[in-house]
Amino acid sequence: MLSSLLKVTLSVISLCMLCKSVVAEEADSFWNGFHVGGYTSIDARLPRTEAAQLKLNEVSMIVTWDQGTRVKFFSELELENPFSYDHHEGVNTKQSYVDLERFYFDYNLNEKANVRLGRFLTPAGRWNQLHAPPLVWTASRPLVTTRLFPSSINGAMLFGSLPISHMDMEYQVYAEALKDQRQDGDEILHREVRGARLAFNNILGLSGSNAGLNTLGLNVMSYQKDLHGSPTYHLYGLDFLLEFNRWEFSGEVYERKTTGGDDGGSGAYLQSAYSLGSEWYWITRLETLHEVDSKNADRWVLGLTKRVKPNQLLKFEFIGGSGEYEDVPRGFVTSFAVMF
Repeated sequence: MLSSLLKVTLSVISLCMLCKSVVAEEADSFWNGFHVGGYTSIDARLPRTEAAQLKLNEVSMIVTWDQGTRVKFFSELELENPFSYDHHEGVNTKQSYVDLERFYFDYNLNEKANVRLGRFLTPAGRWNQLHAPPLVWTASRPLVTTRLFPSSINGAMLFGSLPISHMDMEYQVYAEALKDQRQDGDEILHREVRGARLAFNNILGLSGSNAGLNTLGLNVMSYQKDLHGSPTYHLYGLDFLLEFNRWEFSGEVYERKTTGGDDGGSGAYLQSAYSLGSEWYWITRLETLHEVDSKNADRWVLGLTKRVKPNQLLKFEFIGGSGEYEDVPRGFVTSFAVMF
């Protein structure tokens, strides 16, 4: 009897130890799915009409979770404008604020379709989706990518890719579920946002390293400004990326109309990057912006960018032309951006 009881007791203990080991492994596996990274950039600006300024633009922390299952998680929390310095005000933090830029879950339905729920960057064009300083050639952002449509929305998106002949077609269809509750600086808040983007990759049928770097994107969107009596705007746009040999060309163009057919604004930019060797690149950009309730802007940007390391960019540029905007002043700017 005692021997049987001892055997049962040992069996239960062994089973508990086994269960404990399995639970521990599952817990470790869950936490191992998390990855933390981020980026930051610092600028030294010499604007035409304002005082020279040294500015830490942002400190961004990115947290992702991916265990190779159908569910994935992504979040980006930013400390915007942590500090700036000029000889009038010295060091100040008055423009500093915390911004939850992205926070969403992805669910894989099948190999051609996924669902995204949460707060995410509006999938309009290329720059808005890849705007982190270590990922773009210039310190200044094209005006049209900030003034004509919302940069982020809170809602749902269906996205995926479909093979078409030698091409790959990526699609994104999205709709707002909850309007943005926070206004950052002179940002224009929007509501009732919905739209779609189609991107055709490898439209030239190339092979090798340049195969995925010739893309044509088509964009449609509708929304209202979060203002009493705002009309419904309909935005139509085209974007492209083309890389061959030492050249990279990219650009976006948008036109906006109201439901009644009135002019709602328009804008575009065209940018080139030429490899000079030793990881130096010559950057040229032309851009234009027309807003119904403000003056037009026509600008040019000349720059020199050094890829110090794969995750570090050193930028020098001069912005000329017309139009004054506080977030993108004309003049000289040098910037260092790093992703970690």
